[in-house]
Amino acid sequence: MITLTIDGVEVKGNEGETILEVARRNNISVPTLCYLESLTPSGSCRICVVEVTTEKRGKKKTWVDASCVCPIEEGMVVQTKSPKIMRERRVILELLLSRAPVSEKLLELAREYNADPRKYTAVDKGEANCILCGLCVRVCSELIHSYSITTAFRGVRKKVLTPFKIAQDVCIGCGACAYVCPTGVIKIIEEGEKVNVNNWAELDVKRCRECGKLFGPVIQLEKLQKDYSLNIDAELYDLCPDCRRKILENQITKTSGMWSTE
Repeated sequence: MITLTIDGVEVKGNEGETILEVARRNNISVPTLCYLESLTPSGSCRICVVEVTTEKRGKKKTWVDASCVCPIEEGMVVQTKSPKIMRERRVILELLLSRAPVSEKLLELAREYNADPRKYTAVDKGEANCILCGLCVRVCSELIHSYSITTAFRGVRKKVLTPFKIAQDVCIGCGACAYVCPTGVIKIIEEGEKVNVNNWAELDVKRCRECGKLFGPVIQLEKLQKDYSLNIDAELYDLCPDCRRKILENQITKTSGMWSTE
């Protein structure tokens, strides 16, 4: 076990853990925008910065680091709310707001840190509403294994795109990218018998065999049936969740009736 101090409280962590992991386990609040426990941390948004001090051979070293990627060390002293860190986060928020000026999550943090949402103006005047946190790209590749989107270009021209700007036939319309997006810029729109995923892909939607209701992208259901062992009858993939639930409930009722002692 490694012993360190966070905001004056002595805490313990395991080798390889980050400051953020230890802080959260000890109910010490550190804001994040690009972090998700199930994904590889990237440290791209920088809002989780903390002030770190270590001492080696009698010499102290202090620096500012992203807590989501900074591993803990024995005797490390961490401050998550020092005046320097509060200033750093305020500036970071003002820069992020120049890219996503209407993001409710960013505006909420701006009020907490007294950040001015109008202090800076992005090259695209915030029209992208994307802070390039990379969560959508990472969830698509690391959890969904679809690899439908990526980041392209560099500097102020950097953006999230499909490879070669072509609508992707590998996108399964799962909606994970929209779910993790901190600014809410990724939209999934139902248009008739199609579902449009942020203009990255347009997918056919399956109709329920029983009630005729549209309920899910065809390619997503085919992937579930092919790639995952869910022990579900093949015919159930043609049913919407409501009809599927009714059939399963009837099956359970019949099964329990067979074993009734009355």
